[in-house]
Amino acid sequence: RMSDTMTKGVVDKNCKVHNMDNLFIAGSSVFPTSGCVNPTLTIIALAIRIADTLKNQKKEA
Repeated sequence: RMSDTMTKGVVDKNCKVHNMDNLFIAGSSVFPTSGCVNPTLTIIALAIRIADTLKNQKKEA
C-alpha cells in the first residue's frame, strides 16, 4: 500500500519502500484501494515514475 507514513503503507509516493535505500515496488500491490478495471496502464505509469526517480537520483550523485 502507498502512503506517506510507515504505519499506513509500505511505499512512499515514489514507490520506494520506507526505511530502505534502493528498494522500489511497481505493481498493483501498492495501490491504496482495489480497482475494478485492468491495472496495466497504472502499473506502467508507476514503473515510469520509478525510472524518473532513479534517473534524478543518478544526476544528483
